[in-house]
Formats: sequence, structure tokens, C-alpha cells
Amino acid sequence: MKFKKITLSNVFTVLLVLFTVAVIFSARVKSWVIMGLLAVGFYNPHIPQLKPGEKLQPAPALVVQTVDGKVLDLQQQKGKVVFINFWATWCPPCLAELPSVNDLYLKVKDNPNIVFLSIDADNNLPKSSLFLKNKGYLFPVYSGNLTLPPTFYSGSIPTTLVINKKGEVVFNHIDKANYADEKFVQYLADLSRE
Repeated sequence: MKFKKITLSNVFTVLLVLFTVAVIFSARVKSWVIMGLLAVGFYNPHIPQLKPGEKLQPAPALVVQTVDGKVLDLQQQKGKVVFINFWATWCPPCLAELPSVNDLYLKVKDNPNIVFLSIDADNNLPKSSLFLKNKGYLFPVYSGNLTLPPTFYSGSIPTTLVINKKGEVVFNHIDKANYADEKFVQYLADLSRE
């Protein structure tokens, strides 16, 4: 029996096939790949430029609570900027963006004009709270009845909204993004001063 000579090309081909299989079948590997792409700037959020006179949609009615029972009503947050991120523990793009969500939280948590809502789309607070604690993430997680109009939340995760101080939706993004990007942090800070 004759053996084929092992070439560098063959080794790379085998490694590429193994990597592709790992990305397809492993949520953890998929989230690591996405995290790498987030880190190099492939998924920085697009900050919308509002045109003068542009009509914005009012924020939807939303009441959520923490695992400790702390209730937050979105309608009572007028006068503050609200960052809302819908996610789940089983979602690779969500897992990939959570480090940037945590970094954003750490950068804005001391601003009294910014409210941070991380919402567990599975509505399983004990599981998501434990998940965040085990990962070392510090932002609070909420859950609630997520029957929102599809223009705000269609069930696709991750989904991120930003509500301005007037209670209007100024940012609505479906898919992963690097929210620790300095331009996005500045965007929230600017909104909080308006």
C-alpha cells in the first residue's frame, strides 16, 4: 500500500474542515469566532444620524423585573436614555456580544441619565442570572412579558434598542454588535446630555 505524501496544503485543508465542522456544531466555537470579529471592528453598531424633523416611534410599553423582584417600567423612564438588549444563554451571537455589553455597562453605569436593561428572552431569570454571574458579567438581567410590537422586537436575538430622554426609539439593531466601541459609548453619553 502506498501512502500519499503529507503536504502543508493537505494539513491546512484538514484543519479548515475541522474548524468548519466545529463552527457549525459548537455554539461555543461559533461565539468565539464572532467575538474575534467583534474585537477587530467587523460588527461596530451603525449610529443613526437623525434628520431634522424626523418622526420617531414612541417606546413600547414594557415592564420587567430582576430575579430579586425589582420592577422597572419603561414608561416611567422618560428623562433618561434607556439601553435595552434582548439575549439568551443558548444564542452564539448573543454570547459573543455579551463581553462588549458588559464593557458598555461598566462605562455608563455611573451616569444617572442612562438606564441599562439586559433582558433574558427565554424568561428564565434564575438560569440567566447564574450564567452572568459565572461569566463575571456585572450588568443586571431582567425578564418579563415580551409581547412587544414586531417593529421593536420580533423575537430575533440579539436585538438592541436605545430610547432617548423623550421616550422615543432612536436605535434599533437586530444582530450582534460591539457596544463597547467608543463611538457608541459617546453616542449614549451625548443622548444623556440632550
